Amino acid sequence: MNYIIFDLEWNQCGSETEMITQPVCLPGEIIEIGAVKLDDAFQKIDELRLYIKPKYYEKLHRRIVTLTGIRDKTLAEQGLSFPEAYRKFRAFCGEEYSFMTWSTSDLPILIDNMLLHGIDISDLPDTYDLQRIFCKEIMRFSRRMSLDDALKVLGEKGDTAHDALNDSKNTALVCNHLDLEEYAGEYVSRAFAEPPLKPVFESPRAALASQELRQLRCPWCGQSIQAAPWLSMDHQEYISMASCDQGDELLISLELISTGSNRFHPRRVFYEMSDDLWEEYSDRSEAEAEK
Repeated sequence: MNYIIFDLEWNQCGSETEMITQPVCLPGEIIEIGAVKLDDAFQKIDELRLYIKPKYYEKLHRRIVTLTGIRDKTLAEQGLSFPEAYRKFRAFCGEEYSFMTWSTSDLPILIDNMLLHGIDISDLPDTYDLQRIFCKEIMRFSRRMSLDDALKVLGEKGDTAHDALNDSKNTALVCNHLDLEEYAGEYVSRAFAEPPLKPVFESPRAALASQELRQLRCPWCGQSIQAAPWLSMDHQEYISMASCDQGDELLISLELISTGSNRFHPRRVFYEMSDDLWEEYSDRSEAEAEK
């Protein structure tokens, strides 16, 4: 089993109204994949950096240039097409692998870009959110912490941030302080993606009230099931849970992506319910009940 720590950098359009919405709502087009491979003892054995030449948001946004240091010339000279880069990334992962990321923001962007290029999304691996493991097991709280702050807490000097490979290597430094063999069973969760949803809502309120948005099919048995009412997380991010008659449980992550005035596109990702995700859902549910 390989454990793949990966990080993405992506370009964005100039404004919400310029965002591509077909065949998928695309808040970010990936321009760099960085990854570190760990073996089954969580020791580093390889690393990878891939630049990707954007096809849709061709001109790099000034903010992205400032943040990442990546230039249009770099992508023109070294960038691969996304399908070619994904093939190389997938080959790097090996036959048996799990994903590890710092937070849950990169996986939905990867799924968006896979959908954009017609790449199969039906076989995503188990995933670990190392940010949540660090915060729960080291800091003993549930709020989020940046990777830079985590390195400072641990006394680690990482490489320059906002570089996909550097951020992956920095995340690997945090792993050295985590007893991942002990935590694995509690925090692992299989991820499931779906084709783009068609409805566009005039407001977050309308989206959250939609019965259609709470309907889904169990990825194991195919049963049509209804999720519980949405619980608010961060800005326009929500979670819910659902279970089928076979007893399989899912945590559903929902993001509402704004593409201009009164236009909100839903994006859902499903996760196999783990002990940790159930705790997160329960904590959020109790917080909502106390309001």
